[in-house]
Amino acid sequence: MKFKDFSNRYLPEINNDLSNYFADRDDDIFRMITYALNSTGKRLRPLLTLATFAAAGNVINDSTIEAATAVEFVHAYSLVHDDLPEMDDDTKRRNQSSTWKKFGVGNAVLVGDGLLTEAFKKISNLSLPESIRLRLIYNLALAAGPDNMVRGQQYDLFSQDKVESIDDLEFIHLMKTGALMTYAATAGGILAGLSDDKLRALNIYGANLGIAFQIKDDLRDIKQDEEENKKSFPRLIGVQKSQTELEEHLKISANAIKEIPDFQNTVLLDLLDRI
Repeated sequence: MKFKDFSNRYLPEINNDLSNYFADRDDDIFRMITYALNSTGKRLRPLLTLATFAAAGNVINDSTIEAATAVEFVHAYSLVHDDLPEMDDDTKRRNQSSTWKKFGVGNAVLVGDGLLTEAFKKISNLSLPESIRLRLIYNLALAAGPDNMVRGQQYDLFSQDKVESIDDLEFIHLMKTGALMTYAATAGGILAGLSDDKLRALNIYGANLGIAFQIKDDLRDIKQDEEENKKSFPRLIGVQKSQTELEEHLKISANAIKEIPDFQNTVLLDLLDRI
């Protein structure tokens, strides 16, 4: 199956889970959180969790969907806070007003706080063995917190003068973008009960996918990055070398999952071809 077909099959179920999550709550904060949740785009991260789960030979059901969408709460929180005037100062997100522009800065901060904490509540309420829930909670906290995503974002915003090499830039984006991709890939493996060796392969897949995703984004945003005097892959090493770097990370990702025995990797490999 192609990744596009996989997405067409499961994206409606992902969106349904997210849009109805607070359907029985009518306070303003839940309305604003739902607004933010419904503006986060292609749902790549929950789709990645479902794809790795299915690749291990498992059938996706409602419980799997509920587990996979937790990462989208964290992703949405990161975007809400990224858009704030003191961060990236963006007024638009996915063709609609960013959360702070729509509801004000104070409300946007609270929306982000609510999204982040709700992700862990969502996982804790899953009808899964406690050991699996705890492992998902720990891995998501590790990916989203100051060891990874928060640290990468801080570097990206306030340490641009320290970025002197491609290694510096890859380090930032491994934390900022790669960490949630890594969680998403390995979460499917955790749900499937895969061995630690197989989870390590999924970790490599997700981390390199995240860096490749960022390089591709930099290649699209060359003009904007130049205007903002922001360090990017093309600004550091040029367009051609950036493309070579992109292809190298995609190759590492592909090789990692090809080495997993008894793993139906077609969807995951096709995703790499679409980056």
